[in-house]
Amino acid sequence: MKLLHLIRSRLHYKMIIIYSLLTLAPLIVVSATFHFNSKRILENNEDQSFKQTFSETSDKIDGVLKAFARQASGIGDNRLVYTLLRNAASPDKYPLMPSEQSSLEEGVEQMLQIELEDMKRSIGDFANSIHLYDGEGKHYSAGSNQDVQYYEALTIMPFEKQGVPEWAFFVDHQRMVCNMQLIDTVTGTHLGLLVILLDADKVRALFGTYPEGSFFITNANNIVMSSDNSEAIGQLLSMAEKSTTITTERKSKGTDFKYVSRIPISEASEGIRKLAVFSVVITLVSWIAVMVITYYVLRRITSPLTTLSRLMRKAEKENYQLIENFGSHDEIALLCNSFNQMIMETRDLIQKVYKAELIQKEAQLTAIRTYFNPHFLHNTLEYISILAKSKEKIDLIPNLVKNLSSIFRFSIAPGEAFVSLEVEVKFAQIYLQIHQYRFEDRFEYNLDIPDHLKQVSVPKLILQPIIENAFIHGIDHIRQKGRIDIRAYESKFNLVIEVEDNGRSDGAGSVSTKGMGSGLNSIESRIKLHYGDRYGLEKLQGAQGMIIRLHLPILLNDFEEKSLEKEDDSI
Repeated sequence: MKLLHLIRSRLHYKMIIIYSLLTLAPLIVVSATFHFNSKRILENNEDQSFKQTFSETSDKIDGVLKAFARQASGIGDNRLVYTLLRNAASPDKYPLMPSEQSSLEEGVEQMLQIELEDMKRSIGDFANSIHLYDGEGKHYSAGSNQDVQYYEALTIMPFEKQGVPEWAFFVDHQRMVCNMQLIDTVTGTHLGLLVILLDADKVRALFGTYPEGSFFITNANNIVMSSDNSEAIGQLLSMAEKSTTITTERKSKGTDFKYVSRIPISEASEGIRKLAVFSVVITLVSWIAVMVITYYVLRRITSPLTTLSRLMRKAEKENYQLIENFGSHDEIALLCNSFNQMIMETRDLIQKVYKAELIQKEAQLTAIRTYFNPHFLHNTLEYISILAKSKEKIDLIPNLVKNLSSIFRFSIAPGEAFVSLEVEVKFAQIYLQIHQYRFEDRFEYNLDIPDHLKQVSVPKLILQPIIENAFIHGIDHIRQKGRIDIRAYESKFNLVIEVEDNGRSDGAGSVSTKGMGSGLNSIESRIKLHYGDRYGLEKLQGAQGMIIRLHLPILLNDFEEKSLEKEDDSI
């Protein structure tokens, strides 16, 4: 019991038990060793098998080519051929009667046909045709009616030894060419040519056991003489496939040809791949078994940690919950108890600090509103006093007083500290009309408020101090016609309100918000107290005057429509 309790109360001992079950690493080592040793044995066996097969195939092709060369030598030594060609080369020295020449030509063609049939019986059905040319180019043949394509090339073909058959380094209508010069043994005169053409399609039967496209007969320059792919015959053997194949080359013993075997690596390593799959399957099955065991053992340990991690993420979002039923007595239990203690202390601290901040914030807002109302009233009455001194404008005072009454009723009305943007703009418009009475034709204004932004909630009386600042520091100091533009738009999911005047311009660019005056400073304070430091007021120097830009969040409140109806009635 004591040992069991010790294991349950120590995470270190639990991990020792878990890791003792993890046999994956030694299993991989054993499987890998088995795989690589077996792979080496299989590769050696396959390499020997490939070489043996390739050697047998090469020797078989060499035997066939040598047999055709011997047959060509026999034809060249034939008396009829010798007599006919010698007469063609020196008719005066070796004259023949026309009847004798005709009979001799017929006998030669019959002999060529007999030789062709003999080749098929003794060597195999590989010969396409036999062609005999005298020194003047007269042609005798047996077999296929297709003419020799490159006769001129055959006449200038180099020979290592005169009178010995040699294989051409090119193909003729996709036929392999065995060419032999016929020489007068007495005078050494060139009498003609004997050409035996082998059908490349039939020659490939000699390497038919190889997979398609894996065996080639080429010349010394890698031009394909024979292949199971007829389109490759006469083409240069591609070197790009060497990286994906096992390539074996061997030079012919009796000709200038080369035999090339290209077995795809995927086929050559089929046994190795099966062995690898077997090793991987065994390893995966064992690993899955280990993982299943480990999962159920670790579950009791990781479950409290997962719950703890989830509650900590909630705590980051100010959602404080306690962890319950962690069901262990080890270090994890101590960690969970510490977390619960921290959460309870954090709750108490938040309650104390939050209440204190609310009280302080409310006091600041109250102080700002207390300052703002008499300040606004004082400036408006100053404008009315100025109008009262003019006999021409004294009739405007009743309308101004009515407008002032509406604004003042709006500014001191109890209730919410927020109104819709539409209501705020309405009362800003009334304030602008008061100044329009004073300036007459020397002032105009423009409002650009999109309909979809009119119901956005904004702090009450936030535009009037900005408009007042535009008159005091801008429009009152210019001689030309004054203008104020108020526009609102959405930027990066926030509400932006701009108030631009055409007063004096002291420069370009952004201007610090410090020293903006008590009115603008109060707006800056109100915005930050309501919404936080992300939002506020920005003062920009425009081309003709100042631009005051407000950055506010886009918020919608249920009371806005009711507030608008009340203020409309008051107007």
